[in-house]
Amino acid sequence: MIGDDVVDLGDPDAGRMHPRFDRRVFHPDERALMARSVEPGRIRWLLWALKESAYKAARKDDPATVFSPVRFVVRVEDDASAIVRVGARRFRAAVSAGDGYVHAVARQAGDAPAFTETAVARLAPGEESPHAAVRRLVRERLAPVFGVAPADLAVHREGRIPVLWLHGERSDADLSLSHHGRFVSFACRLSPERGAA
Repeated sequence: MIGDDVVDLGDPDAGRMHPRFDRRVFHPDERALMARSVEPGRIRWLLWALKESAYKAARKDDPATVFSPVRFVVRVEDDASAIVRVGARRFRAAVSAGDGYVHAVARQAGDAPAFTETAVARLAPGEESPHAAVRRLVRERLAPVFGVAPADLAVHREGRIPVLWLHGERSDADLSLSHHGRFVSFACRLSPERGAA
């Protein structure tokens, strides 16, 4: 199961310090990491993206999963990876950052290897809604992977979970979407056979 989350670091709330928010959301080890950082705001939102992405993956496995951020405990391994624990479950996460954003993609630690496609895009001024923009991004980026036209792909929801459809039928791809501020993102895990195509 996969989950992704993007945070726009240019969002007005992303630059504010929220001590009560930090105590409610972050484990003491995570707060210590922020306190030691020369960029505590960036670390705060990176930790948040890691928690959100792990939650999205966890909820697919167990729909009863509740997002209590302090229970999703992050251990940063290096600049590009982290482990997120919630109870006995563990998630491996990849981290990326660009001009004005942080992005995290999490998968269950025990998941078999699979081809994963991810993308982050900035909304153009006056562009359609973030919901429409992220779906367009999915179709444009995944069409070459599937060897189809973008119009052959669609994103639907089952409950709150996004699902990729191919030629009018539900695909076996595992899809996650995110948007915040000026950015949209997605992560999609495909079977090894599909990734090799």
